[in-house]
Amino acid sequence: MRKIKKFKIPVYSYEVLRKARKHRLDLAAAGLADEQAVREHASGLAAALEPAVVFEYLPPEDEAAARINGDNKQPLTAGILTLGRSFEEKLANPADDTFKRLGRIAAQVFMQTAVSVTSELAVREAEPEGFELGPAIYIASCPEPELPPQEATAVPLFENELIKSLCERLDSAKIGVTFDTGAFSPKYSAVFALPWVTKKKKRSGKK
Repeated sequence: MRKIKKFKIPVYSYEVLRKARKHRLDLAAAGLADEQAVREHASGLAAALEPAVVFEYLPPEDEAAARINGDNKQPLTAGILTLGRSFEEKLANPADDTFKRLGRIAAQVFMQTAVSVTSELAVREAEPEGFELGPAIYIASCPEPELPPQEATAVPLFENELIKSLCERLDSAKIGVTFDTGAFSPKYSAVFALPWVTKKKKRSGKK
């Protein structure tokens, strides 16, 4: 198992802006009249980030891996990630509904970016075995990510019991994460899996 605390992630403020426009947030009414103002606001939120992650390789015969994979008998990397207590506090008291929604959008972007950074680290274990990593499967995440249909999973076994067992197995307390009564503490955290995909199979699937 690997543990990494307070690692750096890129701050894609333009992605926050793009999603805010997609969701038709009235940014001007919130005092964010131009693109630069939104980017500065996103950067200010990012300054409170203290991401931490634990992740571990699971062989295909592992019970948890089998439940996540379903019929796909491949190994995977399971991980637990948090954006930190200070980030939760930063978003705790938004000035109005627009800022609340903008904070949630920023949390989505930062979470997916942090998981992507974790994937870049985990792939170092997969490549020597002839694998690469597929898109992340979010077993539980706050906030829930916006994902294209091909990145969704149809496996119906992501109930609280599986989440709790992964938290215990990966010792999420090492990064200060707990999961109880259906919620994370710190709030903005995620349990995810990175499927190992054989390079040959992934290439053959392309047209």
